[in-house]
Amino acid sequence: MKIRFLESNDLTAYRDLRLEGLKESPTAFGSSYVDEVDMPLTEFAARMRPHNKPDNGIFGAFIDDGRLVGILGFAREYRVKRAHLASLWGMYVSPEFRRQGFGAALLDEAIAYARRLGTVRKITVSVTANNVAAGSLYRSRGFERFGLEVDALYIDGKCFDEEHLALFLK
Repeated sequence: MKIRFLESNDLTAYRDLRLEGLKESPTAFGSSYVDEVDMPLTEFAARMRPHNKPDNGIFGAFIDDGRLVGILGFAREYRVKRAHLASLWGMYVSPEFRRQGFGAALLDEAIAYARRLGTVRKITVSVTANNVAAGSLYRSRGFERFGLEVDALYIDGKCFDEEHLALFLK
């Protein structure tokens, strides 16, 4: 397994994995397959460097043959009063690679990266409240709930709550 920031040559693999995630796990994302399936590649490329800032990007988990099987977005804020904050988003691991440590490796690398930046003091993430596996993973790394957004997502006639979690770096 290799974890690294995605690069321009990963664009198509990223798009394909993102769309797989939106289709396979619709309650895990604020966006939907319908919202993104027809988006141009340029929009996916822009996500690979959120806000066009060098510290931001999407971590990818690759298996030995080079296939991308997991993703996790990282975005640090840059305004002076908020530069100590970072957020994680869009975590997804293909079903056949779950429970093999890929999600944990992505999360651990994102946390280690935030620490290496030296100025990030808090990392936030949101997770659908009924996604027990994801919530457990974040909590196992020290994330704590600081809020609950009731009815945050509406999918196929059903509402889903979203937990807001934070990790304070020492």
